[in-house]
Amino acid sequence: MLEDHRSRKILYPNRDSRILCDMLSMCFDGFFANSALCGRVGNTLDKHVFKKVSSLYRRLAERLLHSVGVLPEDTGTMNPEPGYIATAYLSALNAADRYAPSRVMSVNWQVIKRIGKLVRKLDDKLFANMIVDYLACIQIVLDNAQQRRKVAKLVK
Repeated sequence: MLEDHRSRKILYPNRDSRILCDMLSMCFDGFFANSALCGRVGNTLDKHVFKKVSSLYRRLAERLLHSVGVLPEDTGTMNPEPGYIATAYLSALNAADRYAPSRVMSVNWQVIKRIGKLVRKLDDKLFANMIVDYLACIQIVLDNAQQRRKVAKLVK
């Protein structure tokens, strides 16, 4: 489903660059939060899910960083959503081990939703489709984990 888009390098000096930087920020936060939680959880399913989601966020962040090229200077007018997401991930990670996985999962869903909204604002629709591919992969992993948790609760 995910193709190697490394050969396609486009610099975005226009309004797309700010959108991509916001997405990049959220992806880095998602990568670090999911990676950190992967090391904390004992459940094999949770460990696998957070490792996979972390990997997908990292790969998407690498693609975004590669395409943005030089990061624009922060003028103070960037979207506040990335800051909100960073705070939400930190709050989720600071929760007790019992609650942290569900809280991080909740933030992951918020990130997918927010990046999905930002993708619609991009001028480069081909690049937007590549981002949507990554979002779809993350969503599939989260959906599968949610289904497995429901089944596990019914079995208990």
